[in-house]
Amino acid sequence: MNKIKKLLGGLLLAASACGLCSTAQAGVIQIETNKSSYQNGELITATLRASALSDVLTGFFLALQYQPAQLALQNFSFGNGFDDGFGSYRFSSADQAGGSLALEEYADWAAALATLAAQQNGSFILATIKFKALGTGQFSLNLDPAYLGLLTAGGDLQTPDWLGASFNVTDSATVPAPAPLLLMCGLLLLLVRQRQSGQVSEQR
Repeated sequence: MNKIKKLLGGLLLAASACGLCSTAQAGVIQIETNKSSYQNGELITATLRASALSDVLTGFFLALQYQPAQLALQNFSFGNGFDDGFGSYRFSSADQAGGSLALEEYADWAAALATLAAQQNGSFILATIKFKALGTGQFSLNLDPAYLGLLTAGGDLQTPDWLGASFNVTDSATVPAPAPLLLMCGLLLLLVRQRQSGQVSEQR
């Protein structure tokens, strides 16, 4: 009887450990923009990168959040971290009115894990998204914590940490000219006036 209790206790302990492993933190998803400052009407390119990975990933799902009144979604593309050469399964759902873009990608069930490991190499791009600035101000791109996960080759569903991005959009009409350019323009105007004055003096 004691042996059975010990066996059951060991099985329960192992099951609890597996449950903890399946919800452990894994890696980081970081949102990066190609610049930190833009002008109104300019295209903004954002990349979603997974890094600090301890295992080969076989899929992900997330929802990117943005300000729909000031940022218009233009297009997006997935990376190649889940494609071993025979394709992957990709899903997307855009809600421009609500300012959300949901993305999912999963490797094929028979994908070569060695190929995926080489392509991911501890850090790789999940997706690239482009927006058009429709207004001015300080804006941010974030992930929805309620819809975020990474799938590992071991079958675990893990919740990654994430880092958002912030950037500034200004009106092109209010951008001041660089000081050296203003100085050069002033010197050119002065030379033109001196030349015109010299020509007038010679004519007299």
